[in-house]
Amino acid sequence: MSDEIVTIIGLREVLTSIRGLGELGNTKPLMEEIGLYFISQIQIRTAEGKDAEGRDFDPYSPAYAAFRRSKKHSADKVNLFFTGSMMSSMTEEASDNEVKLFFQNTSDKTGMKNPEKAFYLNENREFFAVPEEDRQYAINLVEDYINNILRNR
Repeated sequence: MSDEIVTIIGLREVLTSIRGLGELGNTKPLMEEIGLYFISQIQIRTAEGKDAEGRDFDPYSPAYAAFRRSKKHSADKVNLFFTGSMMSSMTEEASDNEVKLFFQNTSDKTGMKNPEKAFYLNENREFFAVPEEDRQYAINLVEDYINNILRNR
């Protein structure tokens, strides 16, 4: 199954160790925000025909390009979008310390399961990953969260 797990190791412990904070609140919404950001970045990059490192996807094979054109789909730009089923099945599941990105176990109109399709496509065109730039954005969100707690104590 295709999944990407990002764990903010020790987030709860860091928040607990800051003296005088009182009620820490629920960090799950923060992790959900991070997960939704990651999903949006994956979808944007993929729609632009870029892998997780920002490189252009390799072109479609001549046979698959011909198939796409026969179905009235563009074959000029590789964006891994045919029916939209796979990309729309991407979701997140968060806890206080981690967020898991995955494809729901649904099928497209051909009956192919979205996690299987994503796994197959990701082998040749690594689109389903969280690059360092996105991880840094998540770290910044966590730092902002902690700073807001400290400012409001």
